[in-house]
Amino acid sequence: MRKRAKHAADEAEVNITPLLDIVFILLIFFIVTATFLREKGIDVRTPEPDPPEDIVASPPALVLAVQEDGFVRINGVRIIDPGSVKPVVQEFMAREPNGVVLVTAAPNSESGIAVEVMDQAQDGGAGAVSLALQKE
Repeated sequence: MRKRAKHAADEAEVNITPLLDIVFILLIFFIVTATFLREKGIDVRTPEPDPPEDIVASPPALVLAVQEDGFVRINGVRIIDPGSVKPVVQEFMAREPNGVVLVTAAPNSESGIAVEVMDQAQDGGAGAVSLALQKE
């Protein structure tokens, strides 16, 4: 038996070049004709970083410390009689209209003196008068 000789011309070739050309033309056509829609959705707003906390300055305060001996110490500096608190508070309120008055009483001081000092402070025009007990 004889072997058949295979000739190069006998083999069938598939030319895919026109197929690739058509695929690229279709791809370009779909890219050009495509419409890109912006879809509506939930607008997400992320929280902004916390701003640095503003340092809130406390209002100016007048400290009237009632001592055990019955005298009143003003801001730890001056010592006056409990009956002379009103002019001191008036002067302070004239300088600092938003100021507050703090009355502190020693643990062994008479309560009547602390009440008198608070009354004098209110008569002097103080809007806010607070009472506190001094630490021993």
